[in-house]
Amino acid sequence: MNSRLTDPYLDSMNLLNELSLLYPGAVSFGSGRPKEELFEVESVVSGIKDYAARHKPALVGSDNLNRLGQYNMTKGIINESISRLLLNDEGITADPEDILLTDGAQEGMAIVIHALFGSPEDVLMISEPSYVGFVGYAKICGIPLCPIGRKEGGMDLDELEEKMLALHNQGKRLRAVYEVPDFHNPTAEYMPLNSRRRLLDLAEKYDFYIVEDNPYGYYLYEGEKIPTLKALDIHRRVIYIGSFSKTIFPSLRLGYLVADLDLSIGSRKVRLSELCKKVKSFLTVNTSALLQAMAGELLEREDFSLKSFVKPKVSSCLHSRNLLLSALDRHLEGRCTVAKPAGGFFMAAECSFEWTRPLLMECVRDYGVIICPMYMFRLNETDRSHGFRLAFSNLDPETIETGAERLGAFIRNRI
Repeated sequence: MNSRLTDPYLDSMNLLNELSLLYPGAVSFGSGRPKEELFEVESVVSGIKDYAARHKPALVGSDNLNRLGQYNMTKGIINESISRLLLNDEGITADPEDILLTDGAQEGMAIVIHALFGSPEDVLMISEPSYVGFVGYAKICGIPLCPIGRKEGGMDLDELEEKMLALHNQGKRLRAVYEVPDFHNPTAEYMPLNSRRRLLDLAEKYDFYIVEDNPYGYYLYEGEKIPTLKALDIHRRVIYIGSFSKTIFPSLRLGYLVADLDLSIGSRKVRLSELCKKVKSFLTVNTSALLQAMAGELLEREDFSLKSFVKPKVSSCLHSRNLLLSALDRHLEGRCTVAKPAGGFFMAAECSFEWTRPLLMECVRDYGVIICPMYMFRLNETDRSHGFRLAFSNLDPETIETGAERLGAFIRNRI
């Protein structure tokens, strides 16, 4: 057995679902899911036939719809469409040959970890708190992790440089940094432009890579859009992970990976996209052509931009955000500090006491409300935190009001 699977950190991925099942009457601010009524599943699924009819030369197999049920290209069949989407919506220029379609963003994360890390001296740097899905898989794989703090809307870049130099003195190498610059999970922070530029400069100066995870980039509610790290990446230091879970719907299980940089292996250069292709061929062989056809047809119909398609979802999330801010203001009565997020699915708050697992269970069991304490996103659960995360993306107004009232009662009585 892999002893790393006994790490308590890995339990947090399932804890929220288990709590929802154990306490079905509880209001959950735990899960960052999009609203089902906005999915347009029938319209997206019906696009398969249209896609097949117009793309016969590009597909491998017979001359009918059945070819979409066959094995297909490892990197994908809609890479050109993804390339155009990235250029139109994010200002990212990417060769289709350097794009891989993945079984959700989670597979993209696994591919990157396997392709980048091959030496015991290679270290992955993360900020704390950080997204459990990426960090947890790295832990399962035994990748050495170096946590740093966060400040000013992103990771602490002074600490990054300091710890990176310390790793070098220990004979180790900072191989990559993982970050969610756009509405970070779990803090909801929007990394400022100057911090993005400095992170890129550090990567070039000290020869490490950046894994940029961007599931929430379309969900900007106010202010100017800040370019992604990949859009600013003139030295090709950024590996970019995208997903359709928040823009189309989660069960599409479709993501994409931009890996357009060269790695040095001995005296030769190898394209990272080719290494990722090799890894994927042993993980999932290829991503379902049926699912790619659904997304590909939608992209063509939307002229390779999802901004208009996602607009109703963004408006709905903005409305939910505003309702939750208002409800918390009324029911918390100043007992917590709540940060107003500029976008994304979450907001972060801090109270005067430290959250523990027993306190979380009391909140759920006795008050009927589920939240995510920030300690769940830290490598060591004993590193207590006053902070907690609230997801608002899939909640209706009545549920938001009820949940805020219950949370307010818990915090009021706890204090």
